[in-house]
Amino acid sequence: MITIIDKSKCCGCTACFSICPKHCVEMKMDEEGFFYPFVNGNICIECGLCEKVCPILNPIPKHKFDVRAFAFQSKDERIRKDSSSGGAFTIIAEKIISDGGYVYGCEFDDDFDVIHNCAENIEELGKFRGSKYVQSKLDNVFIEIKKKLDDKKIVLFSGTPCQVSGLKCYLRKQYDNLFLIDLVCHGIPSPGLWAMYIKYIKRSVKSRLTYVSFRNKRYGYAGSTMALGYENGKAEFSSRRAQFYKYLFFQDINSRPSCFCCHFKGVKRVSDFTIYDCWHMNQVESSWDDDKGTTWVLVQSEKGMKLFDRIKQNAKIKETSVEKAIELDGQLALQSTIPNPLRTQFFRDAQQLEMNELIKRYFPLTLKKRITFFIKPLLYQLGLLDKLKRIM
Repeated sequence: MITIIDKSKCCGCTACFSICPKHCVEMKMDEEGFFYPFVNGNICIECGLCEKVCPILNPIPKHKFDVRAFAFQSKDERIRKDSSSGGAFTIIAEKIISDGGYVYGCEFDDDFDVIHNCAENIEELGKFRGSKYVQSKLDNVFIEIKKKLDDKKIVLFSGTPCQVSGLKCYLRKQYDNLFLIDLVCHGIPSPGLWAMYIKYIKRSVKSRLTYVSFRNKRYGYAGSTMALGYENGKAEFSSRRAQFYKYLFFQDINSRPSCFCCHFKGVKRVSDFTIYDCWHMNQVESSWDDDKGTTWVLVQSEKGMKLFDRIKQNAKIKETSVEKAIELDGQLALQSTIPNPLRTQFFRDAQQLEMNELIKRYFPLTLKKRITFFIKPLLYQLGLLDKLKRIM
């Protein structure tokens, strides 16, 4: 029976929940808003499957493949514009769909909860584009994937390294018809805190919330910003309210405890592809550095390389050494972030204070922030933002 004593040793991947033959494992939210497995001892038969599929207790061997690194830009400018970086996920996913397969990715539901879901056609892939700085709800996704794989369907699953490892542990066998994409991950923030934030946004604005982007490219790739859109046509890009949640993420305040000692770091992964931002395209191929976004793609397996060869014609691709790709932009592939000293107190306050009070306490409106919130949109409206970025 799996029992969580040290929360840093549970990534919330749902493998234990999915494998239980008696359905006695339940994912429950804790006081910080993260989900952990709880076992109903009254119906547990002590089969031990929940422990056998835990990716932290049972690390999976990496592929025996020499990893290859590519800078990647989709040739479809629409895809690239709507993606957080260069559109690599979408191009890979489109090939899976065109081969008759299914794609599982991360999307917002109607309430803006972040969930994993399935796409069966290319039109549905748009909902998966863009970063989601929240730990997604997987529910029965692993069970659905196994059924499709056993029915000989092709499946692509995209998720965090812990989710990908959790899926592989749950499956307990290799499937040639399964393709996996993981990320170079900064951390996975609290779903409970996100729900609290969204509730605050909905109460603060009279118009209905219709759009959320954690990495909107209104001000370019290098200046991507969190954006909130509303039914009345208005949008927030550089407001204090819009930037607060993203601030918590990059200040390492709202991530899961296991993220600060992540068990899934390393260049070699159990996935077929690892993708992450290429911020230094000017040091790889300066003529490609157009501030529209580039993805690093690390091909992790022979199966992944064969698929990658089939999508090359849909992208601009520049191969470089893995060492350079990691040195320039991939340090988080190797090392965990360090928890902010304010983290413990923040989550205590989050249980007591309203969101507007949290914003005032942890994101004070300094003179520098006032200037930033005002000057960035102004420079954009005057057409001077791009010129300033080139000079800087």
